[in-house]
Amino acid sequence: MIRKLFLCVLTISLTACSSVKKYNQQISELHSPGEIHDDIDFIYHKLQKLHPDLYWYISKDSLDEKINTLKKNIKKPISSIAFYKRLAPVIASIRQGHTAIYPPYKKQTKKEKKMKGRRSYPFKSLAFHSVDNKIYVEKNYEKNDTLAVGSEILSVDHEKTSDLLLSFQKLHTGDGYNRTFIPKYTGHGFGVLYARTHQQKDSVLVKLKAGDSIYSRYVHAGYSKKKKTVKKDTITVPVVKQSKADKKIARKKNKAVRKRHNKYGFDTYKKEYNRNFKFITTDSTSAIAYIKIRSFTNGNYKDFYEESFSKIDSATSKNLIIDLRGNLGGRLAEIEELYSYLTDKEYVFIEKAKMTKRLSFLYPIFHTKSWIGKTGAILFSPVLTTYQFFKVKKENGDPYFKFKYSKLRKPKSNSYTGKIYVLIDGESFSASSILSTHLKATKRATFVGEETGGAYNGTIAGFFAYIELPNSKINMRVGLMKINAPHTVEPDGFGIKPDVYIETKNGIDKNLEWVLQDVNK
Repeated sequence: MIRKLFLCVLTISLTACSSVKKYNQQISELHSPGEIHDDIDFIYHKLQKLHPDLYWYISKDSLDEKINTLKKNIKKPISSIAFYKRLAPVIASIRQGHTAIYPPYKKQTKKEKKMKGRRSYPFKSLAFHSVDNKIYVEKNYEKNDTLAVGSEILSVDHEKTSDLLLSFQKLHTGDGYNRTFIPKYTGHGFGVLYARTHQQKDSVLVKLKAGDSIYSRYVHAGYSKKKKTVKKDTITVPVVKQSKADKKIARKKNKAVRKRHNKYGFDTYKKEYNRNFKFITTDSTSAIAYIKIRSFTNGNYKDFYEESFSKIDSATSKNLIIDLRGNLGGRLAEIEELYSYLTDKEYVFIEKAKMTKRLSFLYPIFHTKSWIGKTGAILFSPVLTTYQFFKVKKENGDPYFKFKYSKLRKPKSNSYTGKIYVLIDGESFSASSILSTHLKATKRATFVGEETGGAYNGTIAGFFAYIELPNSKINMRVGLMKINAPHTVEPDGFGIKPDVYIETKNGIDKNLEWVLQDVNK
């Protein structure tokens, strides 16, 4: 029995190793025009089959023409990355930010992972932002002093930053005809976008400018396993054995830390919280409540909002600032929970979600790459079929998924009734925009900043399908549901516009300054 189990494990291990080598070889080779044309036909077919409103911002004739032109212009073999750079602008022309493609990356073998750990791209330890088509280092998570915060990136491996930014701006899109999303997204995502569009390297040469000084440094790819260094001439400190009482105290402290990390959504790599709450006190006003949410993901949001609004209620704060700048979205459940604290009226949060077919939302389950997931989907298919019978209804021939948020909802008993300011920018996207639509439509808040990257009239999201193209191995993400708040405006295709427009400047928070001045009037 043990021998059979050993042989089974060995077979799986060898198969996995062979599969990784085959995959890496396939994405490294040039693909023939015929293979590329097959991939183009494949991706367009999947979009037409799964996307609930593919021609929302582009006509079918226009998209057909772009697809045909792309096929005609590919006459020679090209690599997966080269194909990605040509296909991405066509997908971006759909003007729906949740519909996007991603190039394949070379996979590590188990042996490589065991030796070095998981590999990350060279710029992972850095956060960037852009101003006037220039890139600056915003944060350095590895505390590498050679790349000082505030330094301008002039070039990477002798490619000018301005040229890189222009090329990156063609690869993605916000929702609709918005112009604020891409400058913000390509600035903050500079490191990721560089990794997507260039061959994997262990290091890149970066030219920087700090003040009047111009210098160059190599930035290296990181690995999850750190090299062990032995310091000479050091004194070894003996390990003191903890008593049972000390261990109990330590466990209690660790439990409290874990609970706090979960509530505020702690990012272990960046060492920062996803949700933040504080009071801002000025000389002439009562305490101003400030909630900063980096994204509607990660952690126990219910405890956070319950605690925050309890504090606001106790402090009788008359002003609340909700900072959604840079918030690319997240959980529908979380934004509905937050909104229930911001209104004193009953509401319907979203309309029923349109799909292309009754079972579209189950596509990710039945098409998972995991054999365990596929087995589970087959075993539970009778349950899933029954589930969709109650959740999906057809109206005028189109299937609609009914979320619980499509029903009449009640506000919290301690909902906030004071004045609300919402800080927004081009990266306030997806769930951030749905929440903002409600607050804007009901005249519940004053919006300060820039137009949101997400559209006022809804987005394509909900459940997502992730699809791999057969030859190039490029991956596509496509939303399976049309999510709309029960509010619309004309013209269609634009984000939530600010009541007070303030353009973001390097290192100066003019948005927050304006709010504090307005409160002090």
